[in-house]
Amino acid sequence: MKNRVMMKKTFVLLTGGALLLAGCQAGAPSADKPAAAPISAEKKSEPLKISLLLKYFSTEPPTKAAEAFKVVEDYTHTKLDIIWAPSPSYDEKVNTTLASGNVPQVLLVSRDRADNIVAAVKSGAFWEIGPYLKNYPNISKAVGDIRLYNVSQNGKVYGIPSARDLSENALIYRKDWLDNLGMKPPTTVDELYAMMKAFTQKDPDKNGKDDTFGVIENDGSGIFNQIKVWMGGPNGWSIKNGKLVPEFMSDEYKQAMDFMRKLYQEKLINQDFPVTKQNQMLDYLGKSRGGGYAGAYAQFSNGWHTPLQKANPDAKLDFIYKIKSSDGKYYKQAGGGYNGVFMFPKSSVKSEAALKEILDFFEKLADDKMRTLIKLGIEGKHYKMDNGKPVIINPELFSDEVIPLRWIMVADGITDRTAVGLTPLDERITKAQEDKEITYTSNPAFPFTSKLIVDDKIIEDARTKYILGEIDDNGWKASIEKWRTNRGDQLIEEYQKQYDSAQANRK
Repeated sequence: MKNRVMMKKTFVLLTGGALLLAGCQAGAPSADKPAAAPISAEKKSEPLKISLLLKYFSTEPPTKAAEAFKVVEDYTHTKLDIIWAPSPSYDEKVNTTLASGNVPQVLLVSRDRADNIVAAVKSGAFWEIGPYLKNYPNISKAVGDIRLYNVSQNGKVYGIPSARDLSENALIYRKDWLDNLGMKPPTTVDELYAMMKAFTQKDPDKNGKDDTFGVIENDGSGIFNQIKVWMGGPNGWSIKNGKLVPEFMSDEYKQAMDFMRKLYQEKLINQDFPVTKQNQMLDYLGKSRGGGYAGAYAQFSNGWHTPLQKANPDAKLDFIYKIKSSDGKYYKQAGGGYNGVFMFPKSSVKSEAALKEILDFFEKLADDKMRTLIKLGIEGKHYKMDNGKPVIINPELFSDEVIPLRWIMVADGITDRTAVGLTPLDERITKAQEDKEITYTSNPAFPFTSKLIVDDKIIEDARTKYILGEIDDNGWKASIEKWRTNRGDQLIEEYQKQYDSAQANRK
């Protein structure tokens, strides 16, 4: 497994009480009155100089974003010395920087923490910031409890997560097919099955051919992972009576496998799903073969659906983000909720006073005015107001000059931008993200690490064979025992110790 687990939105799963570092998820600032730029700030005698190592995804470093970063500097009264490194080699850059001893004051560490980062934390190389966060309400609000837990080590927090939405997962489907069949979006597992069956057997595209199937599954088990949580199952690991249990030992996991097995036997999913890669999945969608796939909200605006729209301009896509479980509740798979962690090396941040100054900087970055900057940019240059709503003036300019700001921000600029309503589905996406009926299923083992080599493929291969009908219940049980005897039980024991330690340190 990828060492990821589950925790409920009510935060009672882990300890039955609130996390030590209290906070709440950030509500998006009002889109009705976004703040205008430039923005003034309370002036000190000299700007605070801060050095940072950050990543970028474009072909060139984001030098075109200089004006937007200047707004940040003016507002926070800082002078930023940013070292930019490309995403593909970013982790290597972090490692070489740490080894050199010439480390910036702020280090954006990738979500999947390397052994050297874990070791550096244990050796005391980074500041523990958890005890300070109660004095920084903007940071606490923007980040929230789940993210702080997910970046913790032994229950202690050594960095500020760069927030992303806790769950963008959704089943993206052909709304025009559903309309053609006179059906409504499914709200239960049985209705979901009925939709998949109709997409396969009732000629939803009205071309008179038997050439469609319900949904597209891929080798990453995207559909399965959504269904197991919708059924009330774990997300990686669960906690029962204070003990960590791998997800595949739960009844709901097995029920989700039975559901997928039924879909495969009835040919309601692509028969080559074990080897279907992302590009093939998009090909199925673009050629109007499959009726949907397990995706994310961002794919409505990042070009994923361009091949379908070019081939069939009348095609309409929509999304399903919640399905009622047998207990009447709505569960949704939650991820880490962040994309990197801002950490502060003691070798370059040499005093508590210096740390507090840098935390003050991030606190300002998380206020409403800076959140408006990251989601919309500068008024008159990147966006304008039209009938009370902001409209992006030049998408290319916006991409070059505003998007790079996300790598310095604590708050989730993407979710904030969605709340503004720049695209037709944004309003519905925002409502989905704010849906109070949802219980987010997180992963209690998310922050845990281990050097044990446990073969993930034992379970993954057995799950695929079960869905294909190549093994039965006894074969599945035998695979679980094989995993346990191949250091699986050792992993459970090691994670349990980390979990117990984390609970003790948070009390």
